[in-house]
Amino acid sequence: MSATEQATSMGGEIGESLSRKAEDMVGHSKEAGADAVASAARAAQAVADTVAEQSPAVAEYVRDAGQKIDRLAQDLREKSVGDLLNSAVQFGRAQPVVLIAGAALVGFALSRLIKAGASVSADGGAASADGETNGALGNGSFT
Repeated sequence: MSATEQATSMGGEIGESLSRKAEDMVGHSKEAGADAVASAARAAQAVADTVAEQSPAVAEYVRDAGQKIDRLAQDLREKSVGDLLNSAVQFGRAQPVVLIAGAALVGFALSRLIKAGASVSADGGAASADGETNGALGNGSFT
């Protein structure tokens, strides 16, 4: 076997190894995302159960949203990354306004989480004079 053939063979083996590792990483990330989405679905169901007596219409709306979120979690678990990307592209073409609004909402939520994290780390989660913890988690707000 010549040096060129050995290098080609070794390059192919390295490429396959990297490909398997990348697929494993994507699979773990996809599963973690599906778990987070399923958790949001369970939270929506809990909210629906809580408000059902006072506002049945709102409870039904939240319950329906929770079911749709749960279906998304199932899709994340069952579909390949390529299928998920194709679905996202198709949805974006069919519903561009919803896609943009969703992206803005996610961006807003992430900015609030980052700001809350910066606030907690800036004050070190220190206790105030009345003994309560300051910061995003201590006073119940994200400001």
